[in-house]
Amino acid sequence: MAASQYLRHGSILETVKSYLTPDLVRNASSMVGESESSTRRTLTGAVPTVLSGLTNMVSSREGVSTFSGLLREGNYGSAVDNSSNLFSGGGVTQGVMNAGRPLLGKIFGDNSSAVTNAIAKHGGVSASSAGSLMAMAAPLIVGIMGKRATAQGLDASGLANSLMSEKSEIASALPSGIGNILSGGPRIVGTEAPRTSSSDRVYETNRTNVGYERPASSRSWLPLLLIGLVALGLIWAFMRARNSAPNVSQISTTLSNITLPGGVNLSVPQGSINYNLARFLGDNTAQAPKNFVFDHLNFESATTQLTGDSTKTVNDLAQVLKAYPSAQVQLVGFTDNTGTPDANVTLSTNRADAVKAMLVNQGVGAERITTQGLGQDRPVASNDTDEGRAQNRRIELNVTSK
Repeated sequence: MAASQYLRHGSILETVKSYLTPDLVRNASSMVGESESSTRRTLTGAVPTVLSGLTNMVSSREGVSTFSGLLREGNYGSAVDNSSNLFSGGGVTQGVMNAGRPLLGKIFGDNSSAVTNAIAKHGGVSASSAGSLMAMAAPLIVGIMGKRATAQGLDASGLANSLMSEKSEIASALPSGIGNILSGGPRIVGTEAPRTSSSDRVYETNRTNVGYERPASSRSWLPLLLIGLVALGLIWAFMRARNSAPNVSQISTTLSNITLPGGVNLSVPQGSINYNLARFLGDNTAQAPKNFVFDHLNFESATTQLTGDSTKTVNDLAQVLKAYPSAQVQLVGFTDNTGTPDANVTLSTNRADAVKAMLVNQGVGAERITTQGLGQDRPVASNDTDEGRAQNRRIELNVTSK
């Protein structure tokens, strides 16, 4: 891939995902013996998961040092250079996989098995297949980041800062349940833990040194200081959530109750489009444009008629958009390759228009929504299977401004 790809100051997440081409997914599917659709879901879940593990790593000074060593010594750029053959078997595949398994251990530590099992569940593949795909994806991701650092003239700290600036976007793309594993506790949408100060990081560094002991006078006031910092952090997080972001409390492993600005309550799956969109619109630091793919919006074949269980997705979307009235969005329709290209462009446009009409009927201003149909262009799965064609019959939502 051209160096300009790395010079572009775009999302690391999107750069990595651009490597998950249909050919790569097809090869990976053949390698692990899973369906292409399940393999794609597994890989698209693995990408933000590995990136989230890396954000956790670089959140401390020691972690940045470890990350620097990975970039300097791992030679993961070879996975990027051979990405087209990465899952085709042979020496390249085995070499990358041998490097990937210990890399996952460095990124996730004792959580490696739990993360792999959660990714397997998300993708609908066996734990063994998920482990192989994760072991291939991790070196590719670190290699891409290394090339990005070189192209943009960033040292390890600069790349770490770039990665941390995308922490919210990466977290919003995580499969359900992964955030709990990585954080060690429930994820609360719309709030963020206060950033650790430099003095706190020094304390954490010193505390891990064998034989280090703080003076008695320091130990006497340290608990009070920590209590004060925690209290300030809780107040900051509460005020931020109250004034801007949606307040979400976990009610099960898959559903969250979201209270939107204005008091509307929604119960939506974690990781769904409406869950992620509410997080994004409620985060004052997140910048548009931003693309979202509907995870549960299906049409009857060759029609603009939504399936019955898809209506709730649009109804919930209308509530989210009404809660953030300044947001401008575009609905983009896609089809499978059944029929002629011209007819598919027309059908995809009509489907986007149909969703817009439903949103307008729910009270979202028509002037806030534009539509476009791209037909069978940009498939996200193989059109050779019923499941793949169903995935390609989709609508995407682009937030063009907040």
